[in-house]
Amino acid sequence: MIISFYGEDFEGLQNNASLVVDSSSYSLIRRGVDLDELSCTCEAFTEDIQPTFIVVKTDKGKYVYGCLAGIPERTKENQTKINGTDLKTMLKSDVVLDLSKTWASVNLFLQDVFNEWNTSVNQGSFVCDLCFGENVGSVPFDYLKPSTEKISVYNAWDDIFAPYLKYYDLFMTAELDLIRKKVLFTIGKSRAVPVNIKLWEYGIYDYGKWIADVNETQGAVLYGEKIIYGTKWILTSQNVITTDPSNRNIYPIKRKVVLKETDQSEEVETLKAQADQEALETLTESLFKEDLSLENFQADFQTRCNIYPKRGEGLYKALPVGELHYDATGLKKVQIGYRFTGIQFLF
Repeated sequence: MIISFYGEDFEGLQNNASLVVDSSSYSLIRRGVDLDELSCTCEAFTEDIQPTFIVVKTDKGKYVYGCLAGIPERTKENQTKINGTDLKTMLKSDVVLDLSKTWASVNLFLQDVFNEWNTSVNQGSFVCDLCFGENVGSVPFDYLKPSTEKISVYNAWDDIFAPYLKYYDLFMTAELDLIRKKVLFTIGKSRAVPVNIKLWEYGIYDYGKWIADVNETQGAVLYGEKIIYGTKWILTSQNVITTDPSNRNIYPIKRKVVLKETDQSEEVETLKAQADQEALETLTESLFKEDLSLENFQADFQTRCNIYPKRGEGLYKALPVGELHYDATGLKKVQIGYRFTGIQFLF
């Protein structure tokens, strides 16, 4: 395996451009709704410049993975330690959006946000494209939708892409197109290809149910001394967000309230709508909280993992793939569900 360094013009550095990786040190974790991690050590990097991109290639020069270059660090053993930065971090920047506009689909909304980022943040630094996978289709809006009457500042990744990707069962990957010299962001459909996973076949017998630290959220407005509540969002054990309390099946109830304040009567409804959407976005952080890892299991971000914990029992839930762990030989481990802190385990 080889590490190659490229400048901002997508051209490889002429001297010391490709270094052999210490195979035992290579680690790549890819995430569809979070940021990837790349680390390895290789031969000493002797260039006295800071590369812009890193490309991992096979020994035959085939593209494996591309990312932003961190600062190469020389070790005492005269090797270079490499820590790559996910291309998706480019989207972790502020954009000014008017969310009072109307979009016909989630696709058009995300494309519009990307275009604004490309214009106001990227500013032509690199050629960047956003595309949608063939099986994504046109995604209609559900509960989570843009809703505000004022122009405001949003972090493109944290406030828009991350919650919307997760809520609408989507994921994003990024790669360097070295031939056309561009960064390509691709949105795909999660849980599109079903695979049944019988945990006892993997030697897993003590699997319980992971639940989130928050399973109910609600927006509210403090108007004078009166609290006006908005929609109550409820998370079920099937990773579905509902507004019907009869569908609740996670106990105890763990509730979080998003509160706005005003002393102007004409602002109440607007603030309540904003609080509702913020509460819903908060609950999306509790979707798919699992900690289930499988080795010797082939999957990608399109895989729908149908979990069967015990013989004779039915489907527990259908989970997306959260992480793909690679070493120098290829895919080593698959993390099913999205791994977060603040979760509880119930047998």
